[in-house]
Amino acid sequence: MLSHSTDSYFPHNYNKNYLVLLIRDPYCLFAYWEFSEKQRSVLAGEYNCSWGEVPLIMRVYDVTGINFNGRNAHSYFDIAIHAMADNWYLHHMKANTSYCVDLGVITPDGRFITILRSNTVTTPRDSLADGSGLVWADLLDRSELVKVETLSSYNLFKKVNTGI
Repeated sequence: MLSHSTDSYFPHNYNKNYLVLLIRDPYCLFAYWEFSEKQRSVLAGEYNCSWGEVPLIMRVYDVTGINFNGRNAHSYFDIAIHAMADNWYLHHMKANTSYCVDLGVITPDGRFITILRSNTVTTPRDSLADGSGLVWADLLDRSELVKVETLSSYNLFKKVNTGI
């Protein structure tokens, strides 16, 4: 019988502040995050509410081909996130595009304040590289021109047993 120790378990959180962005496929990203207890308390205090009522916003930036400084994205869009959430799938993304995500709040005067910033990821292409079809076609054409007798176990068996 397996024993279960209360000392060995994976904690639900690590009381850290982080935001990680991962690629699922060319059209979907996955973000997960954690706010420390201190950060939760500060934000809830700023909004004079409980943590579950803090109006979090996920801002998704297109940062393809640029050194992102927080203000120079090609474009962005916002998603309202419930403060109790700790992960989110981002669907309908573009292939071969670089993204960065911020979690933050919008102040009463309309400014977005970043609390956490993710790493930058680039979604993979959704097509073959230019010219790759020509390379395969060329290799197939060449293989038809070269006829080489292959060594098989049948030929070896026949040679050994029949003296041929």
